[in-house]
Amino acid sequence: MSDYFDDEEQRMLIMRKAFQMFDTQKTGFIETIKISTILNTMGQLFDEGELQDLIDEEDPESTGRVNFDGFANIASNFLQEEEDAEAMQQELKEAFRLYDREGNGYITTR
Repeated sequence: MSDYFDDEEQRMLIMRKAFQMFDTQKTGFIETIKISTILNTMGQLFDEGELQDLIDEEDPESTGRVNFDGFANIASNFLQEEEDAEAMQQELKEAFRLYDREGNGYITTR
């Protein structure tokens, strides 16, 4: 049973890192249009229609933004259970490098 919690904690940590990479202004929110990019970056397969339905649930007022809890609720529907956390973390690092064009460890808001 403790393995389940370790895996769940790892998934939450990975999702938080992914969220923070796209919350460049540190507002606690990300734009909903970026969620598909995040899922792609994490190597997750998803159905566009299903994703939009989940976004609509988490953003009922159509603000175009969700907080971390909303993002986690959406992303958890697509995360593959069998993927190990180390492989996912490696994918996130690769995605970060794509956006870190200058190689300085930071991602610009552009």
